[in-house]
Amino acid sequence: MTDRANFRMFTITEAAEYFGLPKHFIRQLVLTKAIPSVKARKKYLINDKLLEKYLQNGLNCDRL
Repeated sequence: MTDRANFRMFTITEAAEYFGLPKHFIRQLVLTKAIPSVKARKKYLINDKLLEKYLQNGLNCDRL
């Protein structure tokens, strides 16, 4: 039996659509390392829970 993670990984486009934000805003958060991300080939993947915490708290994710 495996435990499934309780989070999703979004691309920048998916995150923008899901949270109703402009793509360039999400991209800037990733490029300035305000939120952690993983680069998979040409796309960045973003943890939905960390992005949500960042948006709710307005804090750098290092402190979350």
